[in-house]
Amino acid sequence: MEEVDLKELDSRLYKQAENVRRALDKNPSYSVDVMSNIVDRHPECLEARKLLRKAQQKANLGKSKAIKSMFSKVSCALSGIGSDEKVRKNPTAALSAAEKLLNSNPSNTRAHKAIGIASESLKLYKTAAFAYEEIQKIQPENLENAKALMTVYMRIGKNEEAVRIGDQAYRENPSDNEIQTLIRKASVEQSIRKGKWEESKSFRDNLKDKEEAHRLEQANKAKTGDDELRSMIEAAKQAVAEQPDNLNLYRDIFNGHRKLKEFGKALEWIALARKLKSGSTDVSLEQIESQLKIEQIQQKIAAKKEELKSDPNNANLQSKLKSLQAEEDTFRFVQAKAFVKRYPTEFSYRYELGDLYYRKGELDAAIKELQLAQRSSKVRVNAITLLGKIYKSKRFFDLAIEQFNTVKSEISELNEQKKEVLYELGSCYELQDGMEKAIKEYKTLYSVDISYRDVSKKIDDFYAQ
Repeated sequence: MEEVDLKELDSRLYKQAENVRRALDKNPSYSVDVMSNIVDRHPECLEARKLLRKAQQKANLGKSKAIKSMFSKVSCALSGIGSDEKVRKNPTAALSAAEKLLNSNPSNTRAHKAIGIASESLKLYKTAAFAYEEIQKIQPENLENAKALMTVYMRIGKNEEAVRIGDQAYRENPSDNEIQTLIRKASVEQSIRKGKWEESKSFRDNLKDKEEAHRLEQANKAKTGDDELRSMIEAAKQAVAEQPDNLNLYRDIFNGHRKLKEFGKALEWIALARKLKSGSTDVSLEQIESQLKIEQIQQKIAAKKEELKSDPNNANLQSKLKSLQAEEDTFRFVQAKAFVKRYPTEFSYRYELGDLYYRKGELDAAIKELQLAQRSSKVRVNAITLLGKIYKSKRFFDLAIEQFNTVKSEISELNEQKKEVLYELGSCYELQDGMEKAIKEYKTLYSVDISYRDVSKKIDDFYAQ
């Protein structure tokens, strides 16, 4: 399917759309009806979809946030959009269902995401970009959406925009390797297009350094096989000899070794990167180094578990496994405390420390960190959810209910995280007051996922009484 302009549609539909442009301010509801019909018949017309979106936004200006939020919660389960996989299997139907949701709430991010995924399946990449742009406006901190937007931007040649989005996401998530990879890929694409290298016999001929050309090719192809990774690592190492201060080359090397699970080599190169002038001030390198050390310990733990499979009663192996697990726990805890001390206003670090305190059973210490962690938009939902669980374990049911209700209102989609929150909320009500209030939460879960934990039994037992 190819995207088309309004002028390419039937002349009668084009005339209707022009009438909508004039009536948009005076009669937005009429505009929504007309444009919904056009978009439903021609999902490939991005111009029509953009006009529909304007109409939806104007038609919903007078509605209260509470009404839109309530409708969104109910409609997501009944819309027929379903999972991402379901959207990919029937993208045309998903587009139609998503637009119906947006008619009532233009800020419904699940609907916009469905349009993005469905449009990609139909190869309507400009439409997909438009959908992800809408989410970007509503949820600028949404990391997964930023990645999706960057990917489609690169497909349609908007590499400069992809780099801009990537830089913004990187500032908020400096340890995310996927964002770093996408930024580099977009930068390569941008350079190639600007130099019109793709029009020459071989863009390698346009580069003085043939080894650098090879490295760019490998990065651009984004292949994950061991041979390709090793080839890219070797090319980057040779390039370092001529560009010893190029931090991106070091990133390529330690990320390559990391993907190959060669953590010792990865740690050697990240240590070298941190000695560079540009690397010494890059906080993300410190975070990645810490994570690499954890992954190295986890690799040793996995190896010991494999040995135990063939000799499960070996006391020596069991002792070594416990020692490695204790080493991982201690390292995580020491690093988390160090990060909190060095960066006291970076509240996302406090969530990890609070989580570790929780696992150690030091609940009051965990509460202190989590109360601060919720100031970070990146971990706010997770921090409040964990706070609720801690209050519940301390039998402070009223405080736990308050936390779970807060999170419930902040998660728009009925995803796995919200299911957990609803279950925990119902459980608190049940422990505090019995089933009267709890059953409402369990019913919401039952209506969308009958197999979730023991919610089916709880519903059956309630009605049996």
